[in-house]
Amino acid sequence: MVGLREITEEYVGGLRFVREVPRGFRLNLSTPDITVVVGPRRVGKTFLMLKEVMSLLSSGENAVYLSLDDPLFRGLEARKLAEMVRSEYVEGRVYLFLDEVQDWRDWDFKLRWLHDVKDFKLVVSGSSSTLFSSEIPSRLRGRELTQIVYPFSLGELASPLERDFRGRGKFMRALHEYMVWGGFPEPWVYRSREKLLDVVETVFYRDVVERNRVRDVEQFRVVFDFLLSNYSNPMTWNSMRKLVKAVGVDVDVKTIMNYVEYMRRAFLIFTVKRFDYSERRRAVSPKKVYIVDLGIASLYDGKTIADSQGSLGRKLENLVFLELIRRSWEVDYYLLKDGREVDFVARKGGRKALIEVSLNTEQEHVDKLRRATQETGIREAYIITLEGERRDLGDGVKEAPLFDWLLYAAEPQ
Repeated sequence: MVGLREITEEYVGGLRFVREVPRGFRLNLSTPDITVVVGPRRVGKTFLMLKEVMSLLSSGENAVYLSLDDPLFRGLEARKLAEMVRSEYVEGRVYLFLDEVQDWRDWDFKLRWLHDVKDFKLVVSGSSSTLFSSEIPSRLRGRELTQIVYPFSLGELASPLERDFRGRGKFMRALHEYMVWGGFPEPWVYRSREKLLDVVETVFYRDVVERNRVRDVEQFRVVFDFLLSNYSNPMTWNSMRKLVKAVGVDVDVKTIMNYVEYMRRAFLIFTVKRFDYSERRRAVSPKKVYIVDLGIASLYDGKTIADSQGSLGRKLENLVFLELIRRSWEVDYYLLKDGREVDFVARKGGRKALIEVSLNTEQEHVDKLRRATQETGIREAYIITLEGERRDLGDGVKEAPLFDWLLYAAEPQ
């Protein structure tokens, strides 16, 4: 059998063929807990892990990298893996990087054992939210530190820019390209629709159909495409069932809910509830769906930034949502008593903020936010605009230009 050191060196050697797009994200290796790296497939988790492995090896540390979607290792017992590592690294602590760990049978038991023997610093990755801290099995709780890797943000790809007309012009160009190609590394680097489609198909088959043993793939495809086509729009499970039935696919509500959950677990979509102090009303109210990447959104609406104001508005809303969750906000939407919708109620710690996303500051949006502050008691409100200036609009409402908000840490932070 090929040695673990040789396997690791082969993977690390492959980095020289990769066109790197620098990013600010670094893995936290200082914690004694298991470092858990989660996020959608093809987002760059493996690259980040291999970069750390290369750095550790070059500084004389012991490090092993294994991909557990490899059939050679998928059935390996934890004790056997530990013996293999110790046969090559007899002394000293070993950094053990385990990629796609959700494919390792009984992975939670095995990680618990490897962690408890204290020989290894464990760094594990996966493209399933079952590794997310809120869903990780209780036997690993308190033993893990979870880091989420999202596709590149526009701020990462566009910075640094001058804070003048030149910088704003470059920002608008970068925004145009980001709306089309999104932030997955390969589609962005190569400006390739084929690579975007490949990301979607890989998630569809490997992370949803195969992992969840979906039996009626054609039925799921219709729901899958419907959900991705209707990002940023509110919908109920019943309304979705009726719309899907209108195109000839009869699927029950429970199955639709399961399909949505499978896509959420694969980090492909996020579901957002209506903000309400009643949990019962929150549960039965329409949900909104956002996509993890604007490049995927572009596949489903067929528009670029210049084609459609409606498409542009939905994409800007989706972009702001993604940035809010990157900044660790929890997000709902709000429905006024008169039926109008405020895009987001963002919550972090004890802080709450109302947020509306708009191309410009129209009085309609200002009035809507003022009414929302009265109904909710939330006194912090922002309009994030594509074209506008940073200013105080009164009554707790402020304008935050997208340019400033993404690149220069304007509120809300």
